Amino acid sequence: MFTRRAQLDLFAPYDLPLVNIAAVCDCRDFVAPAKRAGLPPFALLLHGIGRASLEVEEFRWRLEGGEPVRIDALTMSYTMVGADGHLTFSTFAFDADRETFLARYLEDREAARAAAAGDLRLQPLQGRGYLFTTCLPWLRFTQIQHPVAKAADCSIPSVAVGQFDQAGGRVSFPLAVQAHHGLVDGIHVARYMARLSEIMDETAAVLAGDGWC
Repeated sequence: MFTRRAQLDLFAPYDLPLVNIAAVCDCRDFVAPAKRAGLPPFALLLHGIGRASLEVEEFRWRLEGGEPVRIDALTMSYTMVGADGHLTFSTFAFDADRETFLARYLEDREAARAAAAGDLRLQPLQGRGYLFTTCLPWLRFTQIQHPVAKAADCSIPSVAVGQFDQAGGRVSFPLAVQAHHGLVDGIHVARYMARLSEIMDETAAVLAGDGWC
């Protein structure tokens, strides 16, 4: 049940009813064991980002026709570097199972690498169950502002990941979350980041164990 009608009504008249928060996430090092296992660290983090988005209730809500709707499934949409060295996009359905998710990620990555220069690989939105993600592995950014379409309702969250820093068996990285303030408050962003850190701790523990599960 939607419980934020007062907050949604408060921010509805705003031109940009957004909350933007950037902070440093810290967790057990999943990067080194992922590389040893031949797995892309960003793919594992992207899986964690998707999980956290479904496990923190406030991040399940979107607006459709100005009214709140709760999503049951998630579509990951994230930026990539295209064949011409410029921005392109990847989109595929999230799956809580890591192996299934990784298979979809790797399949789409190969398709992206085979795409022609200048192909943005854009797909029309199908419903509201998206999560927009971008990775800037070259920067330890402290803030970020995502583009917002003039007619957009801003209710699909955007998550940005920055450069990894590995030290003492830990990894830290900047994480920025942009969401509709009528749906999400700062405390929910904090819970989201905390849950992501827990998920990545779990991922690192699995990688350090006897097998992948």
